[in-house]
Amino acid sequence: MSKEKSFEIKYLRDIDRINHTGKYLVFGVLGFALILIITSMVLYKDAVTSQKPKPYIMDKNGEIRKVYDVYNDGFELVAKKAMVAKAHELFFRLEPDEQQIHSNIQKSFYYADFIPLYEFYNSQNYYNNIVQRNAIQYIKVDSIVFRGSMGRFYGKVLLRGQGGVTKESFLVTEFSMEERDRTDNNLYGFFLNKMKVIGNKEINSRGTKDIVINPSNP
Repeated sequence: MSKEKSFEIKYLRDIDRINHTGKYLVFGVLGFALILIITSMVLYKDAVTSQKPKPYIMDKNGEIRKVYDVYNDGFELVAKKAMVAKAHELFFRLEPDEQQIHSNIQKSFYYADFIPLYEFYNSQNYYNNIVQRNAIQYIKVDSIVFRGSMGRFYGKVLLRGQGGVTKESFLVTEFSMEERDRTDNNLYGFFLNKMKVIGNKEINSRGTKDIVINPSNP
């Protein structure tokens, strides 16, 4: 092969290599520019959104607040009520099974300061009477209200025993709500402190009179 043809072939290869390299550079520059454009659009949208005035509404107390905060309070209120109901269900629902009674009561201690009430009821042989008479105690929630950090539970306690014994009382408890770290035993992040029974009035009774629903507060 002559030197002229060899030089010509090498020259054509160099041109082809340059063309390929140029294409890669063009695609690279276009891709980088596209990324910059998308990033700039996202940052601009976030900046506009953060500066956009948030809607306000008036809550039930007449205070002007952000809608987002009111929604958060609504979810928190639902969680608080659910936790209060669960705590009372664990403590006041009793089956004629000593192990189950103490297991549920121990669980209720993770949600509320029921220890003074438990010690008092236990000293009155209340739990033993439930087991010996094969009685079952239920609790139904009427309402749960909060005022600041204080709260009240209103509900009915129904006791059913052997021989057609049925007793019903209206239960009112009072407590202070505290925030605590969430744990495996309390996923709500709240705790009922200073728990006490402030009302326990019998409203219905059929059968014998030898079972008393939740003796008077200590």
